[in-house]
Amino acid sequence: MYENIKPEIFATGFKSPEGPSFSRDGKFFFTDWDAGIYQLSVEPGLSPDRRVVEFLPTGGAPTGSKFHRNGYMFVADTGRGEILEILPDKSIRVAASEYQGKRFQGPNDLIFASNGDLYFTDPKGSNKDHPVGNVFVLHQDGNVEWFAGGLGFPNGIALSDDNRTLYVGETSFNRIWAFDLDQRGLERSRRLFVHLEGGRGPDGMVFGEDGNLYVAHFLKGVVAVVNPQGRVIGELPTGGVKTTNVAFWETTLYVTEVEHSQILRFDLGVRGQTLFGFS
Repeated sequence: MYENIKPEIFATGFKSPEGPSFSRDGKFFFTDWDAGIYQLSVEPGLSPDRRVVEFLPTGGAPTGSKFHRNGYMFVADTGRGEILEILPDKSIRVAASEYQGKRFQGPNDLIFASNGDLYFTDPKGSNKDHPVGNVFVLHQDGNVEWFAGGLGFPNGIALSDDNRTLYVGETSFNRIWAFDLDQRGLERSRRLFVHLEGGRGPDGMVFGEDGNLYVAHFLKGVVAVVNPQGRVIGELPTGGVKTTNVAFWETTLYVTEVEHSQILRFDLGVRGQTLFGFS
């Protein structure tokens, strides 16, 4: 089924595209860890290499991005080792940079809970032989709380619709964990959700309204479709092995792919999960 859905090249000519996200008014943004933040036009008729309308360097290496309900963009910048808050006037604030006096290793991806708390992965320097990656929570009041550690490159991150389960991709071990949350939004228990086959491991991921998790499978060149029971039910080939991240706009899935430095999109006929920035 999914193998027969072909991607459309939406935009090209970048270095290392990552972190796609949409603002409430439908503007499309993504990060480039070698350049900064791009905004792309979705205007019909533009060629794939002429869609760039705006660019904002962060001075680091931005990766994941998500919008707050207030319209501000939050960015995980692995180069700066910080969570950044991008205001509408393009000014940059540091939302978080440390936990208990120790700076983050290099945040990678992030997701808002329905109460405004921000979960983010901090994997830089961790791997299979040195599993020292962490997950943190940036609370609405600005306080940072440790969520989980001892992970081999925790990467993509997603929340269930009911906000009771946090999903974290552990790239170095090619698997995704499901963390069942307590009333405070902290770990109550954890279970292996899925172990992927081939490639290096899961990168960015997002839920569809169909309950399936759409996972950028790095070095396999696909978006893996994982059902609620943790079984891979299909794969969307991207034409390049370095698939990095995913985001929905209406019924279209947008995918960043680094091997050919492009943005792809798949018309799936499935709407994406309603994220905090749209609630």
